[in-house]
Amino acid sequence: TRTHKAPEASARTMDGCGGDGRRPRAVFMAFGTHGDVFPIAALAAAFANDQQQYTVVFITHSAHQSLSTHLAVSKVRYMPVASPPALASEQLDNISYDSVQSNAGPESFSRRKEIIQTEHRKACLASVEEVFGNDPSIHSDFIVINFFALEGCHLAELFQVKCIIAAPYFLPYSAPSSFERQFKQSFPLLYKYFQEAPPNTVCWTDITHWMWALFMESWGLWRNDCLNLSPIPYTDPVTNLPLWHVWFQQGNCRAPRILALKCSYLWLLVSSYGLAVFL
Repeated sequence: TRTHKAPEASARTMDGCGGDGRRPRAVFMAFGTHGDVFPIAALAAAFANDQQQYTVVFITHSAHQSLSTHLAVSKVRYMPVASPPALASEQLDNISYDSVQSNAGPESFSRRKEIIQTEHRKACLASVEEVFGNDPSIHSDFIVINFFALEGCHLAELFQVKCIIAAPYFLPYSAPSSFERQFKQSFPLLYKYFQEAPPNTVCWTDITHWMWALFMESWGLWRNDCLNLSPIPYTDPVTNLPLWHVWFQQGNCRAPRILALKCSYLWLLVSSYGLAVFL
């Protein structure tokens, strides 16, 4: 079991650097095919060119190795993950049985997906841990992910950094019709808070829009077994009660702020726990 000691508080200075002069870090994580990944790579390069005080990293499949040269021009570090693009994250559940070898039975196909998913998440954790390590996070650190890299959202919670969702298209999936009923039944206190959330914090609209996927059982097992987090986001790992008092004390539930890139095509809406931004 991997353990990570969360920083007690984020170190901050006026220029966004840590008290020890460390540069802020920006991790861009995108999985999927070219259309899913390349726009986020372009975003990482544009950000690195505009915000040169940052150490910028791009995490994606090793199949997209061709991006490394272009990213290097902008001083973006390319960190490959061995999982194949067609089997990334949520896409695992959308692959038809016909897309694998005809002599592979349903059980072996299911097991193959499970192994790939396990190794994929392990590689994601190792990559992000290499970037953030055990250093305290600073106010300007963040992770940008696409909708097939939801690992990044949970890892942002682990390392206590901001998370941003960026996508060049509308959501590729929607919540199951029974999701709200089951959520309300299983987590009544959390449901009540999301329904009554203060302005500029995560609310039930955000959950039904895209964040519902973070509450799926497969993520809960990974969070609990590998990240030592509560199986359910925003809850205490021991009591399963909402952790809103902690988030407010740490300043993580404040209003979103706007970060404008000089490249004219983009405004990034940065929140403390991921708001969707469509490019």
